[in-house]
Formats: sequence, C-alpha cells, structure tokens
Amino acid sequence: MSILLDKKELKKAAKEISVAKIHEAIEVLQSVIADRQKEIDTIEQIKQLAKAQGFSLEQLGLQLTTNVAAEVVEEKVEAEKRPTKPKFKTLNPESQFFYVEDGKLHLLKTHTMKKGLEERGIKVVPFAKVEKKFQSEISPLIADAVAQATESFNAKVEIWNAWAEQNGEDILSKK
Repeated sequence: MSILLDKKELKKAAKEISVAKIHEAIEVLQSVIADRQKEIDTIEQIKQLAKAQGFSLEQLGLQLTTNVAAEVVEEKVEAEKRPTKPKFKTLNPESQFFYVEDGKLHLLKTHTMKKGLEERGIKVVPFAKVEKKFQSEISPLIADAVAQATESFNAKVEIWNAWAEQNGEDILSKK
C-alpha cells in the first residue's frame, strides 16, 4: 500500500515539477519578447530622431544593409529555381482507361481518380472493354487529351526556355 502511495506521490510531484518548468520557460520567453520589443521601439525612436535631424537612413547605414541582404537572398532564390525539363508524352489510346458517368464516356485522367470513382460505384474499364455504343466517343476524347497535353507541354517549354537562356542550358522546341 505504501508503495502505491509513493508512486502516486512521485507522479504528482513530477507533474508539479514539469508544470513549474513550463511556467518558468514561459516567463523567460515573455521577458525575451519584452526585451526585443524595447529594442524595436528604441530603433524606431533613433530612426525618427535621425529623420528629424535631416539624416537619411542610407547615411546611417541602416537601410543600405537591409537592401543588400535582400538582394543577396533574391539572387540565391532565383538561382535555385530550376524548372523541371519538360518531356512530351504521347497518348496511346489502347493503354487508356475510360468510365461512364451520367450516360457519357469520360477519359480517366489520373490513376488516383480510379480509386475515387470505384468507391463511388463507377466502373473504370480499359480501352478494349469500352461498350460498342461509346466507341465513337473515344477519338474525340483522345484528341482533346492530346490537345491539352500539347498545350501544357508548350507552356512548360516556355518556362524552361526562359530559364535555359539565363543559365546556358538547351533550348527546347514546342510541339
């Protein structure tokens, strides 16, 4: 019995200690925030005083340093933004999947759509198993998909070429 009481007392003491530590950490953080706010207020007062005396921030060296640091960061970000080199993917009608919704045939755009459609009770079928009454709708769907793929590819080529010109990479041609 005394062992159980000791365990309960130890757990209670541990909780009290951890709560006390959390409160202590919060107090430290609040004091740091108060100090930072005082620094910000002091800097603002110095800026206002300098402006009142006729000095520009550049003369004091404040704004110039900030601008240089911002330019360096922007240059690093620009250099790191290498777009993905686009590749044109041809659509083979025989490897496509289709589904019928509201009495109309649709082309399956992504395989992640397949699970969602099947969960909703919509049957997804490969090209070879499309019902005969929908066979005439396949060609326009494929043509539309090819047009969308070409448009997407061309947009990506424009982005790539703009980057490639600046960085000495291969220039791609549109489809």
